[in-house]
Amino acid sequence: MASNKKDNSNETNDELELFEFKKDLLNLVHVAADASGEFHEEKFFDDMSELLCEAGVYDDIQKDPYINSRRGIRIDGWNWNKTERILSAVITKFSNDEELVKISKAEIEKLGKQASRFILNINNSKFLESLDDSDPALELAKEMSSYLNDLGIDGEEGFRPAAHKFRVIVLTDHLLSERVKLGKLKIENIHDKETFFEIWDLKRIRNLSYSGAESEPCDVDFAELCDEGGLPTLPANISESDISSYICVMPGTVLRDLYDSFGQRLLESNVRTFLQFRGKVNQGMKSTLLQNPENFFAYNNGLTVTASAIELENKSGKLLIKKLDNMQIVNGGQTTSAIYFSPLSKGKQQGIDFRDIDLTKVYVQMKLTVIDNDEDSEIIKSNVARYANSQNAIQAADLISNHPLHREIEKQSRSLWAPPSEDMAVPTKWFYERARGQYQTKILAFRTPAKARTFQAENPKKQMFTKTDMAKYENTWRMRPWEVKLGAQGNLAKIGVVLIKEWDENPDNFGIMFFKDLVAKAILFKTTDTAILKSDWYKDGGGLKAETSTYTIALLLHKLDKSGHTLNLKRIWETQKLSESLLNQIIDLAKIVREKLLDIDFRNGHANPSMFARKREAWDRFKDLEYEINIINKNDLLTKKQEKNRQEENDALNEENAEIDIMNFCTEISDEEWAAIYEFLKQHLPKETKDMKTLNKFTQLSSPAMQRKLQYPFDYNTAKKLRAEAIDKGYVVPE
Repeated sequence: MASNKKDNSNETNDELELFEFKKDLLNLVHVAADASGEFHEEKFFDDMSELLCEAGVYDDIQKDPYINSRRGIRIDGWNWNKTERILSAVITKFSNDEELVKISKAEIEKLGKQASRFILNINNSKFLESLDDSDPALELAKEMSSYLNDLGIDGEEGFRPAAHKFRVIVLTDHLLSERVKLGKLKIENIHDKETFFEIWDLKRIRNLSYSGAESEPCDVDFAELCDEGGLPTLPANISESDISSYICVMPGTVLRDLYDSFGQRLLESNVRTFLQFRGKVNQGMKSTLLQNPENFFAYNNGLTVTASAIELENKSGKLLIKKLDNMQIVNGGQTTSAIYFSPLSKGKQQGIDFRDIDLTKVYVQMKLTVIDNDEDSEIIKSNVARYANSQNAIQAADLISNHPLHREIEKQSRSLWAPPSEDMAVPTKWFYERARGQYQTKILAFRTPAKARTFQAENPKKQMFTKTDMAKYENTWRMRPWEVKLGAQGNLAKIGVVLIKEWDENPDNFGIMFFKDLVAKAILFKTTDTAILKSDWYKDGGGLKAETSTYTIALLLHKLDKSGHTLNLKRIWETQKLSESLLNQIIDLAKIVREKLLDIDFRNGHANPSMFARKREAWDRFKDLEYEINIINKNDLLTKKQEKNRQEENDALNEENAEIDIMNFCTEISDEEWAAIYEFLKQHLPKETKDMKTLNKFTQLSSPAMQRKLQYPFDYNTAKKLRAEAIDKGYVVPE
């Protein structure tokens, strides 16, 4: 007889995992907070904001705390999503308790009201008058209130439409009670506009942290969205492989509803910044939607979509897509945004109001590729986004997450051992997280604790860095600290354009020397950060560590550059530390930088130092500071000539390494495969050439005698070239 007793084993295991996760989380928060003298709740906010931004959940979260207990107002940070036109207020609830503490519906909703009240009051004259002119909250309120109305010209953004929606975000290390249904958590609309309420509790944070994905997946239920009980489709390529393709016609109303539910997450493998109808193409789409919606299908290039799994149903002879797991629009982001935002636009065209756009007449062709294999998924998304015809030119920064540049940095990080240091008696590695969660996934994949400990000893957690970390180090080195302060994603987008352009010009420049220099920049930044935290003048209050760090390093490099010098990154790599003289110089300069950031006169009247640091004006004022470098030892510096010589040496090394890579590549291919390539090309080339005779030698590559006859590197380059030509002509590489 079957037992009616409930099996609680899975629930218990989940609780144990959450308990261990929370212990690790609190440990990280405590260590960072104790070092900085900041409150634990502040560090929790910093860490969670970084996690959510790196995951692509939000573009950026600005830390700007304010509390007014009398009015019941509190805010810890905020976010402006210019693509979705959503203004968000962020608030934290931190238990600082190792036990799993639950939070009630009433507590959550109270927090939500405190944060929403700030947005409600940002254009309230009585509230603004109650704030002192020097109160950072005054500038914060003015900054946020600027998003309540349409702006004509706003710096580089051009026309900026007003906020379309609002969002209140709660970050907490509590557990949301099982009795609380997220859908039933309510918050009043702010300024009569739709307002979302998002809760990131311990469980949700744990799941995101361990997922290894770029964001929470967009799992779509077409059975609910479509009148027919699913999205009609035709199979285009169904095979036994991990990849299958389908052709669909997407109703405009369904696409609008999808974007309304998922927002940018739906487009995160594509272009992340919508061009707001400034381009001719987007203007054309907007006009078509208004004037000829029934012709949109004919005029538009359509969508290219990927998913990790599909659920199909044959209904009365019609094949329907019931569900898609992890749906991503990798080409067609502009189309999606145009369909969503056009009916929300103000104004008229030929006497017709844009708000009268009829999306029931709009259809869009959609090509769907379902990819079961995660690695294939990443590659295919990258290739589609980069090479498919798109209606707007895709910016290089939009592709940075999947760019080969990152694979190269990852490759170097997995193979290159750093020299021993004072606190590391043995060589270690600097682990580059190309995809978020890789480090933790590696640890969890080991079957024994001993192997996990070995991995952690070789790859210390403190030597792990991410794409956004890399962007921070690199852009600081290039003396663009105001861009660094745009936030993790904003800075990544800025430096991404530059790095990818440099990669396209010469990928060889991103080899071993680049990685060693990148690690040296990481050491420079991390050491500066720690030194500032431990300084007595920093502990006096005022914060601004992040601003002080990037501006200090950039200013030091600027002053050195004016004297014809730069820092010796090679020495930092070899010693895995900063010299005492260099560190003392940095601390001396950092104190001055922070004092200036706190000086409202230096800020030219800007009340909020953090916001001031995000402006190019801030860097221009710092560059004019009189400061003499007199502490740094000459061994820590290179002249511009020495640096040029170093680059030339690196070019020679890259050339040599490239030749070795080609040789290794060719020798890894079997005689049988070379023979197959040779026979294939014999049938597809007009005649036997000198190159083909060279290729024939590789059919006997395993023979030592033949290896001696091959001319290195010329013959190897020829063989590799012909193999690529064979693939272009249809040769199938064996698995």
